[in-house]
Amino acid sequence: MKVKRTRANDSIIINNLFTFATIVMISISIVLYSTFIVEKPKEETPLSKIEKLPCQEETSSKVRIKNHELLKKSHNAIKKGYYKIEGSFIKKEKDSKIESVITLKEVDEEIKKLINVQAKDELQKYLKIKYEIIENNKNELSAGKVLVSFRINSKEIFFMQSDFQFMYKNAIKERIQCSIKVYENYVQN
Repeated sequence: MKVKRTRANDSIIINNLFTFATIVMISISIVLYSTFIVEKPKEETPLSKIEKLPCQEETSSKVRIKNHELLKKSHNAIKKGYYKIEGSFIKKEKDSKIESVITLKEVDEEIKKLINVQAKDELQKYLKIKYEIIENNKNELSAGKVLVSFRINSKEIFFMQSDFQFMYKNAIKERIQCSIKVYENYVQN
């Protein structure tokens, strides 16, 4: 008479246990790899399809847009004269030369010339065109940066940072002109 085996060998049980543990560890590794290590493709937005202007490619520049609809409305405000210009210098060294190269009034006049619409006086609500001209340290690659932002109620809707290589009046004016052109390019598209 043969005896039936009802229990599997201990070696088969241990083998099945290790196989199950291996499958679980590989599954966890795949999930962690796919969520944290692999970059997901960026979704294309209508703003990412806008081509860069040639002036943007001359030097290092960054553009940031918060709200495209407000950007279009801001252009209407500019065309009606509902804007104010505010500028400043940021000096990184004591013996700064930026104020001897260009004045804030000259930059204000350059922006007004580019906009080609006279600003109205004593406004309650307006678009603020804020710019900062930053002079870099002498040991940095570029001479400085121009930051231009368009703000409604202190909320930034458009920002552009652009480097200039040499501390010349024309170089700074070119970066200001480029910022206004890029703003208009984003408004039109």
